[in-house]
Parts: sequence; structure tokens; C-alpha cells
Amino acid sequence: MLEVGREFALRGTMTMTETKCISSLLAGADLTGQTWCYSNFGVHSGFTVASGDAVFFHAVLHGTVRLTGAASGTLELRAGEAVIMLGGEAHALRTNAGSPATTHEFLREDRAADVPPTVVFGAPGAAICARTLSGRLHASWLNEINRKVLPPHLLVDDGQGGACAALLRADALAIAGAGAGSAALLTRLAALMLTATLRADPRCRELFAQARRDPIARAMEMIAAQPAADWSVEKLARAVGMGRSNFAAHFTQAIGRAPMEVVAEARMDHAAGLLRQGRLKIAEISELAGYSSEAAFSRRFTRHFGKSPSQMREGARASAALAPARTGTAPSLLSGRLKQGTTTSVRQTTARVLSFGRVDQK
Repeated sequence: MLEVGREFALRGTMTMTETKCISSLLAGADLTGQTWCYSNFGVHSGFTVASGDAVFFHAVLHGTVRLTGAASGTLELRAGEAVIMLGGEAHALRTNAGSPATTHEFLREDRAADVPPTVVFGAPGAAICARTLSGRLHASWLNEINRKVLPPHLLVDDGQGGACAALLRADALAIAGAGAGSAALLTRLAALMLTATLRADPRCRELFAQARRDPIARAMEMIAAQPAADWSVEKLARAVGMGRSNFAAHFTQAIGRAPMEVVAEARMDHAAGLLRQGRLKIAEISELAGYSSEAAFSRRFTRHFGKSPSQMREGARASAALAPARTGTAPSLLSGRLKQGTTTSVRQTTARVLSFGRVDQK
């Protein structure tokens, strides 16, 4: 069963909304490109692929090859198995561990090959001990998916059943890779295998579960991560997949403050941290906190903390000078507003929202 959060795990069921969300995320995963080729391996041969933004698909049609990559480690791939390299890491395919590997020139750049050519590795005229079908493709994901958190590779094998079992047969790929338009067909088949494998892989199920987390918590995380960004209620709502009015209402109900109030507080916390470091001018800090006017920044800062930016910086310097003579740890200037009875900081509020679970979208 897919991990859909504490609420659904306790009930042991999945709502129609959650099922629809999974389908939407899977439908948003797609592959494009027409760079396909066959590779014939002689005894003691191999090829390397440089790192980059592309997604690489390698299917073994005959024999056995060893794939090595910094993040993927070493994988032994037999006929009927394929791997999708999602992370863009440099990798190599060899017939055995000690085989020399040369750059795969055909896969170095995007090409518009209608019919996949065959590239030979090893001594000319040597017997073929392995044959692979490789594609250099480009992936698109929904905004909820960050490629950096994807697993470096997905292993596809004929033991998974269903579409992948049928598509990975050597004769099936040979038929798909023959004749006009075969590169386009192979890309569609690879996209189908990607979707099926993402759906089955436990790591990706967890990834999709993360993408379905509470949109208000995600908005709080984005604000805390980039307080100086040009946020607006509309931009935040769009980033978490909600309508502007619906997002504003849910946000205010969950946090107790309007979205732009939280943005302003995050900017003040960020500015206070920069002031405490004491390395930048106030004009530079105001810009880094998202303010184009130093005067407007100073007014907002003074209203928020009860002291001006220069006063806070001088206080921080004085505290730092006295720190060696003190015992214990001085209270942080960023523990919240300095006035009594005020609300908690953005980071504390973010932690509270994340701990409480999701807010239902209506």
C-alpha cells in the first residue's frame, strides 16, 4: 500500500482524492527525445557516459554487462533487464570489471535519429558477447517533484510482470526499434516503463507521499528557505497547487496569520541573522531581505523588533565581545520577537505545522 501519511496509514485505506493525486503525479512524469542506438560489446570492452541533465535508458538484449556509477554503485544487468539513470550521473557499461571503456560518442549529445544505429565497442571483427539498446532522453516532472531527491537509478526487469515484462523481451524491443519512426516509439515505451517502475518502487512511493504533504506546510518551508523571494499570495498558492482564495483561507486558519505577514516575519528573522554576523552593510542586508528601500526596511525592522537595525547590530557585537567572559549560552536574538507576548518565529511555526499533519484542501 502506498504511504499516504499518518492519517491514511491508520485507517488503512486510500481516498479517491489520494488515488487521483498519485495518478496526476505519474501522468506528469514523461520522457522526450529521439537519441537511441544499439551497442555491440566485444570481449573486454565497454563505454562511458558523461554526467549531465539527460536521463539515460539502457536495456540489455543479449549477454551481461556491468554498470558502474558514483551514486548507483555497481549493477550487473542481464538480458531482459534495463536501468533508467535518473540522476544524470556519469556511468559506464562494461562486459566485466577490468574491461577498458571508451566514450560513447553517439550518446554525448541529443540527436534526431529516426532509426537507431549500431555502435561497436571492442576489437574489429571480434565476437559479440553483449548487446544493449540505449537512449539519451529528457524527463519532465510535475512541480511537486524535485529531481535532486529522486533515486539515482531505477532498475526495470522482466520479473516485475505486467507491461515491463512484455516490453523487455529482446524480440519486443527489436521489433519496436526497427523501421521508420522507431526512435519515437522507443521513447514512448521507455516512458511507459518509467511510469510503471515509479509506481512499483518503494522509494518513489515515498517520494510521491512527500509530494502530497500538506500544502500549507510546504508553503511555510518555501518561505523559510527563501524569505527574500518575490513572494505574493498568488505565487505561493500556485507553487503548492491551490487557488489564491482557497490557499489564503487555509493558510490563515492553520497559521493564525495571513501569508504575507509570515513572509514579512521571515524576512525580519533573516535580516536579524545577517546583522548578527556583522559583515554586511545595512543597505546590503535590506536588499538580501527582499526590500528595495533601505528606509522601508529600517522602519519595518524597528516596528518588528522594537529596535533599529544598527541598534541590533551593535547589541550583537557587544554580546560577542562579552561572550568569552560569560558562562552558559546567551539567548539567541532570533528566538522570536523581542516584545513580550508576541508570536513565535517562522521556523518554530513551520515545525509546528509539520508536526500536526496535513490540512485538507476543499
